Amino acid sequence: MTAAKKRVLPRSAVPAGNALLADAGLRQAVGGPPLARDATVNQYIAAYVMGLANRLANGASNHYRRHWNIGMSEWRTLIAVARSNHRIVREVAEMADLDYAAASKSLKLLKERGLVEIEQTNRRGRASVASLTPAGLVLYQQMSRSARARQKRLLASFEPAEVEQLWTLLRRLELQIPYMNTQP
Repeated sequence: MTAAKKRVLPRSAVPAGNALLADAGLRQAVGGPPLARDATVNQYIAAYVMGLANRLANGASNHYRRHWNIGMSEWRTLIAVARSNHRIVREVAEMADLDYAAASKSLKLLKERGLVEIEQTNRRGRASVASLTPAGLVLYQQMSRSARARQKRLLASFEPAEVEQLWTLLRRLELQIPYMNTQP
């Protein structure tokens, strides 16, 4: 059995609310490190979510770089272009949740690899418009399959209703960010 298989908890071992995950003995039994939420710095939800996001991004980045030599910014940019071809750089940045400079740099790298085309257009106010090349579409499809498989592994111990609840809670949390950030 591979190390990855040993770390997946069967759904029957995880009660509603995942109360057993706090048990150090169970974490040890599945070969996992201590949970980050046990660290004092993670007593704040924003810090905890950022820590989770960093670990997920680092793992994904390592995976995508190892298999396709593509980093997370380029992958997010590729997704944004694939989802709606002929987008200007500003729109790509917004869809990929990147700042304009990072999106521009990612588009430049993807263009150098022949994965996107960038054309100047007057139809959209002298903007640069990005679209996938056939090679970019193939890569997008390969990476999408891999991303879905990684997500399936991440959520392996969750029931379908819990996954839906997680999405609902994450979306609600996202909607609260502007309110939190307006604090004086």
